[in-house]
Amino acid sequence: MRKLAYFVALSMIAHIALVSGLSFELSRRDNTPPPLQARLLPAEPVRPEPASPRAKTQPRKTKSTPQPVVAAPQIAAAPRSDPAPLLDAAPLPDAEPVQRSQTQPATVPAPVPATEQPAIVADPERAPAAAPAPAPLRRLPRKGEITYVLYLGNDKFSVGATYQAWEIHDDSYRLTSVSETTGLVALFRRERRSYESVGRLTAAGLRPEFFANQRVRSGRSENARASFDWDAKTIKLGRTQEQRTMALPADAQDLMSFMYQLGSRPLAPGRIEVPITNGWKLERYQLDVGAEELLQTPFGVLRALPIKQVREAGQESIELWLATEYRLLPVRIRFFDREGEPAGEQSVSDIRVSED
Repeated sequence: MRKLAYFVALSMIAHIALVSGLSFELSRRDNTPPPLQARLLPAEPVRPEPASPRAKTQPRKTKSTPQPVVAAPQIAAAPRSDPAPLLDAAPLPDAEPVQRSQTQPATVPAPVPATEQPAIVADPERAPAAAPAPAPLRRLPRKGEITYVLYLGNDKFSVGATYQAWEIHDDSYRLTSVSETTGLVALFRRERRSYESVGRLTAAGLRPEFFANQRVRSGRSENARASFDWDAKTIKLGRTQEQRTMALPADAQDLMSFMYQLGSRPLAPGRIEVPITNGWKLERYQLDVGAEELLQTPFGVLRALPIKQVREAGQESIELWLATEYRLLPVRIRFFDREGEPAGEQSVSDIRVSED
């Protein structure tokens, strides 16, 4: 009976609503939960997630302790186009040094004034620097003598000996060299060759004034000589009875003096040119200076600089080695004939020099 009355009441309400034009939608059950609208709920509104990771470290404020709006002046001091958490307004610690270097130029060392810097550009009005003084010349001891073993050809067969000696008095010098066959060889082939160079010691080294070349072979003698006139800048040379005059180069030497003149100056690997006379003629020797090498001699193993004349077709040539541990004295000398074949060699066996 009660149920019947309930349905009758509902039917009447629906009829009245239909007649009066009122309409409303009955609530439908939906499995999808309604969207949250925090502004209509009495609970605390949901705050947006902070953009900076530091915002997560701040404690969440509860409703019982509402956060007063005191950050507005700070946000206003650094206006931004989009709202951001308060922590973004402060600079990050790692950005602080960059900001300091841009805003504090005083920390950068000031450049040294131009007047305090050393001059590295040549001044056109300043006088050029003086050239370094040349290395002092090596001087020969007052007296000395070198003995050589004399070989013939390529067979290293000893045929005699060579004796070279020098003597210095004040500013003058005298050099002599005598080579001769000895022993059994002298019985079949007696030969003697001698050189003599006389001159003065100058700031440039040895300056020859007279040179003599004598060769005695099978009882026959061949003689040539050269006379140096440095004032007239001329040289006379050739056979004693057939002297001819030529222009004298400023750095001319003779076949004896040039061996010791080379040792008076520092030598570096490379090519040098020296005018040299053997008494018969005057030639410009092209000499190649080599690197130091070890040299086996009857005197022992020596360190020496090789100096070799550039050979020209149909011309005699010479090679010599200067001992670097013995005042650059000549310790080996080789002679070549016009065909380029070895004509003789002398290798040091003894060196004696005065102590003064």
